[in-house]
Amino acid sequence: MSSDFRSPCSESSPPEGVTSVQEDWTQLRTLLLAPEQTQLDEIRERLDNRVVQSEDVSHVLPEAFALRGDNDQQLSTVLTPYVENGLAASVRKSPRTIVDAIAPIIGPAIRQAIARALQSMTQSFNHSLDESVSMRGLRWRVEAWRTGKPFAEVVLLHRLRYRVEQVFLIHRETGLLLQHVATDGAVIQDQHVLSGMLTAIQNYVQDSFGGRQDQTLEQFQVGEWTVWSEQGSQAYLACVVRGTPPASLRDILCDALDHIHAQHTDALTHFVGDAAPFTTTQPHLESCLQAHYDSPPKQGSLKLWILLGLLLLGSAWWGWMTYQAHARWSNLLERLRNEPGLVVTEAKSAWGGYHLEGLRDPLARDPTAMVVEAGLEPTTVKAMWSPYYALDSPLVLARAQSILQPPTTVKLHIEGETLVATGSAPADWARETKRLAVLVPGVSQYRDDGLVTTSIPVLLDQINRTIIHFRSGSSTVEPAEQAVLDAVSTTLRELDRAVLPSGQRVAVEILGSTDTTGSVARNLQLSKQRAQAVLAILGEKRLGDGTALVTGTVRLSDQREATSEAGSQRIVTLRASLTVPEQIHGTARP
Repeated sequence: MSSDFRSPCSESSPPEGVTSVQEDWTQLRTLLLAPEQTQLDEIRERLDNRVVQSEDVSHVLPEAFALRGDNDQQLSTVLTPYVENGLAASVRKSPRTIVDAIAPIIGPAIRQAIARALQSMTQSFNHSLDESVSMRGLRWRVEAWRTGKPFAEVVLLHRLRYRVEQVFLIHRETGLLLQHVATDGAVIQDQHVLSGMLTAIQNYVQDSFGGRQDQTLEQFQVGEWTVWSEQGSQAYLACVVRGTPPASLRDILCDALDHIHAQHTDALTHFVGDAAPFTTTQPHLESCLQAHYDSPPKQGSLKLWILLGLLLLGSAWWGWMTYQAHARWSNLLERLRNEPGLVVTEAKSAWGGYHLEGLRDPLARDPTAMVVEAGLEPTTVKAMWSPYYALDSPLVLARAQSILQPPTTVKLHIEGETLVATGSAPADWARETKRLAVLVPGVSQYRDDGLVTTSIPVLLDQINRTIIHFRSGSSTVEPAEQAVLDAVSTTLRELDRAVLPSGQRVAVEILGSTDTTGSVARNLQLSKQRAQAVLAILGEKRLGDGTALVTGTVRLSDQREATSEAGSQRIVTLRASLTVPEQIHGTARP
């Protein structure tokens, strides 16, 4: 009560007696109402003082949150944005604090999530492996190949007992879609159209069968999918299920729907088309995405394992043999392509055999031998070779030697397209070779600058003019005469090579002679000994097979005539001639 209370009397100054009465009333009022007035003043001061109010509110705020949170979830909805903003600001300001605070929770959660993911991956791999090595798995692989679906998807479809693929949260009064969730790989059309269709079906069933408002269509079949409906007071759930779900699925749907109604009562009651407040219902809807698969058999058939083992062994053996055959075939083709005189124009490998076509020089190596060297059976390789003249230097040289038939003293070689002859050869062969060399395929020029030609008459004359001198009464060849015999042996070898193409042979008669001193018998014996000594030395010179050596002596009358002309004769002479083999008589060389 304030002290400025006024009496309803006139505002003019009261009489003195009246003033005394008013003061008495004031004192009495003060005595009676002073404690209450003091309390009211304190209350007014506390109401006007914001600091005092904040302190008072802080004392009852936790209990107020607890009481309001037990009744409904509106307090959580209101505080959620502020808590999120505060957490975001704290993360920006001091992220380390948040990390340290949630590390004890996040660490085990991450490890548990990784362990579950690895366990799930291992189980999935084991299931796929089990199904891959069974007859059922083989059939499913054929189905996957035929339909073009992944093998894992086919396995899941066959092992699937049931799977909730989509969940719709629909407003019951308006039929509008509030929220929708689906599994990976689900066939998702326009969710809003589908929710409207479900509501239309519900209304049609109620109108057609005259049902009450609480009587609704709980499920219906659409192809391989079943649609389950769970009704609530203001919203209902529609689930698209593949397979045959158990009755316990309805309990899960009811729990999710009850939580949604409890947390979003105001939003459902005052719904005017804005579905944004219902984004927080996704966890409840995702809890309805249940699935169950049949477990594969624990053990496979022993016969099946044996059969698969045999198939694997057979496949491994077949693969190894195929690899070996391919390697041998490739080796053969490489050899043929690198071989002079062979050109492979077509090479094909067929089941059980091989086919070759190409060109082959007549002087090239036999391809059949190369087939054997490559490790293939000649009967498995069918080859068709067409003849041609190769221009490879080794084959051109071999062709020239085959056509020209050079003596052993002649060496031929190829320089580009020029045939070069060196050594020594008869004049007839050298002359004929000049005419024929350019006719050899692959030879465009012939050069014989290094070829020495020899004449048979000249060689015979050189041999016939040979004289070997002896000392008087001796049949031993002097060292000085060894050089003469070396030259004779060289000439005999050249003569033998020169006459070889004609089929003739060289016959050399070694004639020993003496002077007139001594008896006739002694001189005759000495002549033979001297001829034999020369024969022995020439026999060691390895003359050609076409040379025949015979010995003889000079007649006594011839020796006397020679003595009268030359004084004394202590010599051995050679007489060479050409003859056919049947005409050679006398003593053959040792």
